Amino acid sequence: MVRVVTFCAAGVAALIAPALAHAYGWPIQPFDQQHAIRGAFDDPRSGVGPGGLLEHSFHFGVDISAPDGTPVYAVAGGTIYIYPDAVDVKQPDGREFAYWHIDAAVVEHSSVEAGDLLGFVRAPWEHVHLAEFDGTNYVNPLRPGGLEPYTDTTTPVVGPIDVDDTNGRLTATVDAYDIPPIAPPPPWQDARWTPALIRWRLVQDGEEVLPWRTVVDSSTLLPPRDYDSVYAPGTTQNGPDLPGHYVFWLAHDLDARALPDGIYELQVAAEDTRGNTGTGSTTFVIADDQSRNTTNSPSR
Repeated sequence: MVRVVTFCAAGVAALIAPALAHAYGWPIQPFDQQHAIRGAFDDPRSGVGPGGLLEHSFHFGVDISAPDGTPVYAVAGGTIYIYPDAVDVKQPDGREFAYWHIDAAVVEHSSVEAGDLLGFVRAPWEHVHLAEFDGTNYVNPLRPGGLEPYTDTTTPVVGPIDVDDTNGRLTATVDAYDIPPIAPPPPWQDARWTPALIRWRLVQDGEEVLPWRTVVDSSTLLPPRDYDSVYAPGTTQNGPDLPGHYVFWLAHDLDARALPDGIYELQVAAEDTRGNTGTGSTTFVIADDQSRNTTNSPSR
């Protein structure tokens, strides 16, 4: 039998990360001032694909709020490549920046420098999607050494945590999200972000039974094939006047029968790119009998 009591506690852990190479300013003016972002890296995305089937993926950049018609500028120099809804600036080493939802004001294969005008935010998007490719994969522009200046003192929210047991196999999920440090303008003022890092571990009597396991690491773009192993049912993306609901898998099929009877604590930590960390935990009891029901108490 598994009896679960859930509580959540928020905490902040300061992380001082060294500045990395290739830091760059913002693509809208003022370049040296932080702007509101309504969509974060690796946020859930759903849409209708070929054949009318619903497809899921991870957001491969950040959505910087800006009124339609706002000028958009290059954050780094390179060669221009124009696509139907994007302008790419590619560098010889394979690094590139993509600016989506803009009307181009540049010519195909021309050269630009940092600070040069690329185009204007296209209606009705009211944002520019900035994506950074490092030559191998898309990377999070909000990492230390990416978009600067960037300050984040908000703490990710963790909970509720749900643990279920079927025939001695444990599954666990957690609701978790980060809060933008600057609220985007309406109707996106309640937008939520995916935490940059989510981990969990199992503890009994103060002793670690299972060490920290990472279930989300948004330093690079996650492949679409991993969507259903990262986001659990009930996940929805941000919408106008409707915050997203992010549910993450912690354990899919943990063999509870391999664990001795007793009281366990499942601890979860969700961290942003600046080291602010929210925490939560669930306690449950494993007993060797025929009934293995899970009971949750409200988060607090």
